[in-house]
Amino acid sequence: MDTPRVVDIGELELFAGCTKAELRKIRSLTTYVQVPKDQVLMREGSAAHEFIIIDSGTASVSRRTHEGVAKVADVGSGGFLGEMALLNGTPRTATATATTDLGLLVSSASEFRSILRIAPSVAEKVRHASVARSGSLDLANAA
Repeated sequence: MDTPRVVDIGELELFAGCTKAELRKIRSLTTYVQVPKDQVLMREGSAAHEFIIIDSGTASVSRRTHEGVAKVADVGSGGFLGEMALLNGTPRTATATATTDLGLLVSSASEFRSILRIAPSVAEKVRHASVARSGSLDLANAA
């Protein structure tokens, strides 16, 4: 197994507004994980246990519809997944699958809540993305 690389989270857009002190605390609340292509990261309808930030690679997000499975989005480096279910206390609203080998930063649900408390700028970006994604899912369901 390859040695996990050192990720400079300060280079990721999600953490761009963080102070050095916030970044130090956030680093301790994330774990770097390597995931092979085609691995499912989260499954629609399952319980939410983690927040995922993509350091490298791409994941495809899909959702079941009346016509079958529809691709919702591709999420690449600097993007994140899993916030909606963690914020809302609901099951996962979509399935995310690695379309390439991935380098991820993963936080448990409690670590995620700590990150949001520690870094207001991150909390704002995560909540804004969640609202936008929720609206997109509502539109897709109405179609």
